[in-house]
Amino acid sequence: MPTTLLPPPPRPVFKRKPAEPLPVGFLAKAASLPGGRTLAVALALCIHATSTGCRTLTFGAWLRTRYAISDDAALDALNRLSAAGLISAKRGRGRFAVVTLHLDDEAPLAAA
Repeated sequence: MPTTLLPPPPRPVFKRKPAEPLPVGFLAKAASLPGGRTLAVALALCIHATSTGCRTLTFGAWLRTRYAISDDAALDALNRLSAAGLISAKRGRGRFAVVTLHLDDEAPLAAA
């Protein structure tokens, strides 16, 4: 009895969510601040905020590990960003910093 080959089932189509825009104005202000890791911290915060869709986030150890930022560099960068008015950080003893980004709505945006 001859067997007929059936075509393979169609592959599922995964629709990718469009990339969120990165706040170029925020990152430009962060780039002008002194310090070696200030821009890296600002970029890590922006990427995490756009991926979660929330401007308030926890700057935990896993985020610092993912972007290779030491604890001291993160603390210095958070202090600089806070002094510049780009973020507000709430720190508790023995707790991760809870950071709120102050993004300008009129700043130009670039697609990620």
